[in-house]
Amino acid sequence: MELSQLLNEIRANYERLLTRNQIETVLSTRLQLEDLTKKMDKDEEALKAARAELKEARRQWHHLQVEIESLHAVERGLENSLQESEQHYQMQLQDLEAVIEGLEKELAEVRRGIEKQLREHEMLLNTKMRLEQEIATYRRLLEKEEIRYLTPSRDKCYIPQEVSFSTEVIHKREKEKVETVTKQAILNGNVVKESTEAHGTIQTERVDEVIKEWEGSFFKDNPRLRKKSVSLRFDLHLAATDEGCLQTKQDNLPDIEVRLIMRRSCSIPSIKPSTGAN
Repeated sequence: MELSQLLNEIRANYERLLTRNQIETVLSTRLQLEDLTKKMDKDEEALKAARAELKEARRQWHHLQVEIESLHAVERGLENSLQESEQHYQMQLQDLEAVIEGLEKELAEVRRGIEKQLREHEMLLNTKMRLEQEIATYRRLLEKEEIRYLTPSRDKCYIPQEVSFSTEVIHKREKEKVETVTKQAILNGNVVKESTEAHGTIQTERVDEVIKEWEGSFFKDNPRLRKKSVSLRFDLHLAATDEGCLQTKQDNLPDIEVRLIMRRSCSIPSIKPSTGAN
């Protein structure tokens, strides 16, 4: 009895101990399980965040890849455009070099032409000076001749009582651009004084021909009139209608202005009265 009672007591104590240990183990296990659950929840949230970050990183990487490819395409396009521009401007540069070379040749030719025209202009100026000297000499000789013929008969001139002047007769020669003016002094129906002035622009090589023609037209009305009794003055001006002699053609001389003045007066005994004014 005592032994079985003792065993029952031992068994009861053991069961109590076992139950206590189980309770403690269960409680400890539950606490650990709760901690693990919380930790798993945290890890799962961290995993989700990591996955989201990875997804965003992949999306950005893909976007950057597309942008890089686009930039590579732009780079290739710019390189091609640069090559085309270099070729285009190289061709333009070659064309401009050719134009510059041609202009330099033209400039050299123009300079040579200017130098030649300067030499011709200098020759023309020298010719003008010689002509002016000769003209001055002719003028002095003609004035002396006129004075010599007018002096003996100076007292024979009439004192005009009624003097009238005819209207100026002006006619132009379109071909040579010549203008002629004729004036007459009439006393008692007789021409006592007549002067003719012609001036115009003519070709240089026709100066002598035109002067002879003008002289002939002056003396044709009275063939007995002596040329020595006529006061003949003319001025040659080598300043052409175009002042720039440098711009004249190489083989052409500039036109010159010629002025011819011829007079005859009553002091010459051989004057034949005219029937009317020209």
